[in-house]
Amino acid sequence: MVMKKIKIIVFVVVTLFFVTTILTSINGTGIDANYVDIETAAKAAETKIAELGKSDDFSIYKETTVCEGEKVLFHMFYLQPEGYVVTSADLALPPVIAYSFQSNFSEGQNVLMDILKADISLRLKNIDNLPDHVIEDRKQMWKSVLNPKNENAASINFEQWPSEGTTSTGGWLETTWNQDSPYNNFCPLDNGKRSVAGCPAVAMAQILNYHKTTNGISFNDSDDYYHNYIHQYVIDDDHEKYDFPSFPELNRYLATLSSHYENNTLLTDNDMATIVFACGVAAKQVYSSEVSGTFGVNQAYQAYLRFGIDSIELLNESNPDLYGRLRMNMVDALPAHLAVVTPDWNSGHNVVVDGYNTDGYYHLNFGWGGSLDGWYLLPDDMPYGLTVIEGVIVDILKENSGSDIYCGGNLHWADVEAGSTIYANFTVENAGEPNSTLDWEIAEYPEWGTWTFMPSHGSNLSSGDKDYVTVSVLVPDKKIRNFRGYVKVVNKGNSDDFFILPVSLATPKAAPVIPPILQKIMQFFPVLWKIMQTL
Repeated sequence: MVMKKIKIIVFVVVTLFFVTTILTSINGTGIDANYVDIETAAKAAETKIAELGKSDDFSIYKETTVCEGEKVLFHMFYLQPEGYVVTSADLALPPVIAYSFQSNFSEGQNVLMDILKADISLRLKNIDNLPDHVIEDRKQMWKSVLNPKNENAASINFEQWPSEGTTSTGGWLETTWNQDSPYNNFCPLDNGKRSVAGCPAVAMAQILNYHKTTNGISFNDSDDYYHNYIHQYVIDDDHEKYDFPSFPELNRYLATLSSHYENNTLLTDNDMATIVFACGVAAKQVYSSEVSGTFGVNQAYQAYLRFGIDSIELLNESNPDLYGRLRMNMVDALPAHLAVVTPDWNSGHNVVVDGYNTDGYYHLNFGWGGSLDGWYLLPDDMPYGLTVIEGVIVDILKENSGSDIYCGGNLHWADVEAGSTIYANFTVENAGEPNSTLDWEIAEYPEWGTWTFMPSHGSNLSSGDKDYVTVSVLVPDKKIRNFRGYVKVVNKGNSDDFFILPVSLATPKAAPVIPPILQKIMQFFPVLWKIMQTL
C-alpha cells in the first residue's frame, strides 16, 4: 500500500514537471495561464443563462473577443432572439460582467463598449490590490459556473428590483430615450445640423420624466452661459442664430409639459425635447452634432439643484456608503444618475441606474434608445481610485416621510474553516426625518448555516441614531463551498422600507481553479487529471 502511494506521488511529480515546462513555454509566448478562452467563457455564459431560468428561450448564436492591443479584455456572446452576455477573460475577474435579455449589443464603438473597455482594463491592472475575500469569491464563482453540477455554490434566494416582468424595460424607467430626434429637436444647430442631446441631459430628463415633474422650474437671464466649445455663443442670447428656444419660449414649453404631467396626457415630441433641453441648460452643457455633454458630474449635480431638487447627494467612489445608498435607492424605486469616466479621465458617460438584484448586478439605462440597456456588475469590490466611477447622484426626488432604514457594514468572509463560528458587525440607522423613530427587525437571512443576531430587533431609534448588531454564524460543515445570500432588515412600521446587506462566505480557502490552458494540457494525462479534479 505504501509502495503504491509512493508510485503515485512520483508519477504526479514527474508529470507536473513536464506540465510546468510546457506552461513555461506557453508563458514565454505571452499567453497568461489565467486566460479564459472563448470556449470556456461560453460555458460561463450558458450557466448564467440557465441560472436565470432563460435556457429554454435564449441561446448563443454568435461570439466575439474584444482586445486592447494584444491583451484580451472580455468575450461577448450574442443571444437569439435578442440579448447579450459579457464574460471576463481572466480567472481573477468575475465570470459574467454584464447581460441582457431585452437589448441587443450593437457592433462597433458604443457607450457600453467604452465602459466595458475602461472598466475591465482597470480591473485587470489592479488585481493585486484586491482583498482576500474578493479573490476567494471569484475562484469559487469560476468553479461554480464551469462545473454547475458540482454544488460548489450554495443555493440562494434571488430578488430583483423591479421584479422581473413588472416593467417593459427590466428597470424602473419605462422609457428608452435617445440622443437624436425628437429628443434633440430644441438643441442648438451645429453648421446646419442639429446637435445631439447629450448623455447628461438625457439621463436627467428620463429621471424627471419617471417622476412626471419639472418641479416648477423656469429660466431667466441669470441662467445665461457662454458656450465655448467648437462654436462660441451665449445661451440663450444667440437663440435665433443657432435655432434653439429662448428662455421665455422654453418656459412656455415647460408650462405645457407640466400640464401634461398633471393630467396624465401622452407626451408630445415638443414635450420630450423641452425637458431634455431644459436639463442641458441647467447643466450648462456644450453642444455639437457629434457629441454634447459636460466636463464633470458636478455639472449634473448643480443642474438638479437648479431644478429645486435639494434632497440629492453626490457620492464619489471614496464614499464607503456609495453602493449601500445605491442599493437602497433601487429598492425604493428611485433611479440614480451615474457618471463614469475612462482611466485617463479624458471622456465619460452619464447613465441611469434603475434596478438591482441580489446577485449584485445593477440595471443601466444608457440613453441610446434602449439598444444597450441591461444588467451590469459594477466594480464595488475595487479599491478607491481604481474604478471607472466618477460619481453617482442619489436620493433624486426622494420623499421623506417619517423614519427610513439604512444599514452600514459588510458581511463578507473568506478562508473560513468549515464547521467553525464566525462573527461580524453592522449598524442599523434611522436615516429618516427629524423627530421620527424607527422600529426594526431582521426579516430574512440565508438558510445555510446557523445565524444569530444580537439584537435581532430594535425600537424607538431616533433620527440619526444607530443600533449596533453583532452577527454570529455557525458555518456549514462542507468544505470548498461558496455560500452567498443576503440579510434583509425591515422597518416594522413600513414593510416597504427595508435594507439589503449582501453576504458571501468561502470555506475553506478555495481549492485552486485549474486554468483552462492547463485543463486542455491535462487531458493528455488522464490519471493525473482525475487526481487534480479531486483537489
